[in-house]
Amino acid sequence: MIGARTRRTALAFAILAALVAFAYGRAPRGGFVFDDHALVEGNPLVRESPVRPGSLLWQEGEAAGFAYRPVRVLSYQVDHLVAGGLDPRVFHLSNVIWHLATTLALFLLARSMIGSDEAALFAAAAFAVHPLGSEAVAYVSGRRDLLCAFFGIAALGAWWWRIAGGGGPGAVAGSLACGLLALGAKETALVLPLLAWLATFVRPPGGSRAGAPTRAWRGVLLGVAAAVLGAAALYRERIGPVLARAASSPIARQPALTLRVLGRYLRLAVLPDELQADYRAGAFELPRRAIEARTLSAGLAVSGVGVLGILLLRRGAVAGLGLLWFLVALVPVAQIVPYAEVVAEHNAYLPLAGLALALGDGFARVVRLSGRRGRAAAGLAAAALACAFALRTRARVEDWRDEETLWRATLDVAPDSVRALHNLGATLAADGRPAAALGPLERAYRAAPGDPDVRRTLARVLTDTGDGSRAVEVARPLVVDPGDGESWNVLGFAQVAAGDPAAARASFERARALGAVAEADEGLRALDRRGGHP
Repeated sequence: MIGARTRRTALAFAILAALVAFAYGRAPRGGFVFDDHALVEGNPLVRESPVRPGSLLWQEGEAAGFAYRPVRVLSYQVDHLVAGGLDPRVFHLSNVIWHLATTLALFLLARSMIGSDEAALFAAAAFAVHPLGSEAVAYVSGRRDLLCAFFGIAALGAWWWRIAGGGGPGAVAGSLACGLLALGAKETALVLPLLAWLATFVRPPGGSRAGAPTRAWRGVLLGVAAAVLGAAALYRERIGPVLARAASSPIARQPALTLRVLGRYLRLAVLPDELQADYRAGAFELPRRAIEARTLSAGLAVSGVGVLGILLLRRGAVAGLGLLWFLVALVPVAQIVPYAEVVAEHNAYLPLAGLALALGDGFARVVRLSGRRGRAAAGLAAAALACAFALRTRARVEDWRDEETLWRATLDVAPDSVRALHNLGATLAADGRPAAALGPLERAYRAAPGDPDVRRTLARVLTDTGDGSRAVEVARPLVVDPGDGESWNVLGFAQVAAGDPAAARASFERARALGAVAEADEGLRALDRRGGHP
């Protein structure tokens, strides 16, 4: 006979599944966008069989040109096998399933920590439909964050069972195994040992503390050792260049930028209204000085969350762990070690799980203190928040359905985004609308005339619209000696459009010498058809 607790769990799972289906039901209608083209469509390892995972263990990064994340690629291989090819519907549906699995894992962790089915349901529901997490789910390339969060939450759940529920060595082994899988999905899983240590301060339901400190420390140290060794094995060829870049970059010496980045994530977690796909040039304001009003306000907000988290955790509150989880999980992406993407919303996926824990614990405390009437009011408020989040997420998923929609939506929020202007122009040009592409590309060129991608795309579109002279003017600075084959080809086609076949032939020959043979041969054949000879 099914027990009451099992029925409550099944009901909670059904409610969470319905919320995920409502918020993300349209995601499988989308196509591949942005980095999906290189990471999935253009990655030869995705087409390999998932039953031979050893083939990707030391090749994935080199083959795809992206960070080394073999667990992510293995999941793509499974999708490719199931779909019988590169069907974006299957890849998107897989993202939704992984998100649901992560949501259910968070529900189980929240229930075991907070001791309340209702509070755990609210925590998992807030996480399931929070708009800030939508990029990780609606964007196939966000799979890294889904897998990292799922295995990370599973690792922390096994660890909590060990320190609070009396789990044996199997729990520690399961925690380590899940932690390493999270690390193989995304390197930000290196924060898991610190989160495990913070969990030792949480008072379990009906208990005084979460286990003996000596046992906890041994497990945490074992986790640190496993994380360090795993990172050294997976990312050994990239650690040196990353540290060298950090040492030489002026961004690395700007605490103001880190505070601004953390403040942005915190703001979007509280008010997820201005969501966008780009936070680079023109789309995110970098600090100009060490002390500015926006930096100070961000610092005060972040410090307030941190101090509140510490005070609550000292009292053994799950909310304290959740608030600190949110901040700690953001540290690897807070520009302490600089990289090109100043902010990326998918990076907030794992941190949001901590914030959801804090919300769930807060809900439980309100219910305990306010009686039956307060419980009903808290339930209505929680339902209203979940519905508002779900509606916003459902609308945001539509922005990710294709390239043009994505970049137009980004420009609605960040009208000066160079990346969005360039990518929109490139999308329109690829769709056979070069005249429509000129507007956004000209704006991108005025904003970033030194960007080679912008120059190349604008020169190609000017060539297609017959403005050969302008195309040559835009393309010529790209071919500084020795240049690259693609740029010489761009210049060659511009010279054809400008009526200079002799110069075009020389450009195509130069492109061939630099390895860009196929497009150069196409240009030379076009010249021969026109009778263009020096």
